[in-house]
Amino acid sequence: MPPKHVGEELRELVKSVRYKLISGISVSPDHSVGETTMFPEAYFQTLQSYPDLENVLGDGIYASRWITDLVSKTHLTPYFLPKSNVTFQSKGFAGWYDMLFSLWDDPQRWLEQYHMRSISETVNSMVKCRFGATLRKKLDPRKATETKLKLVAHDIRRIGYIETLYDIKPQWPRNRV
Repeated sequence: MPPKHVGEELRELVKSVRYKLISGISVSPDHSVGETTMFPEAYFQTLQSYPDLENVLGDGIYASRWITDLVSKTHLTPYFLPKSNVTFQSKGFAGWYDMLFSLWDDPQRWLEQYHMRSISETVNSMVKCRFGATLRKKLDPRKATETKLKLVAHDIRRIGYIETLYDIKPQWPRNRV
């Protein structure tokens, strides 16, 4: 029986809730790395693409002290659903306390923001439906390239929709050589 992750690439994506665009990508063929390890790379790519970002949404895997602190240090509000047994003890990570206090202070508003995450999760489904889940390439660098190309193709397709639906003309940066 083949290993569970054959033909799959571990990827970390940061997605826009409003336009369903992928703004940060981190890809690894090594499944022992884990999503939280790849979060900072994808997150900082997103900050470069979207300097006016307001909130950062994620599921419970990102509800760790160091990730909430990383997000808070960039002056954004983290919305990561904490586990049921967490405490307010920040253990040196101020972002942890800020996130839990905002949940405690106004749970309805906090959950309203958090549940916007489900909109961004549709991006995963859109990519999987359009391009399939299994990778065709065998070598790790080529798997990473195939994964990134699928995600870039998704963004190009979405930009076409955005131009039509919202009458927005994207401003492409031009590098003069």
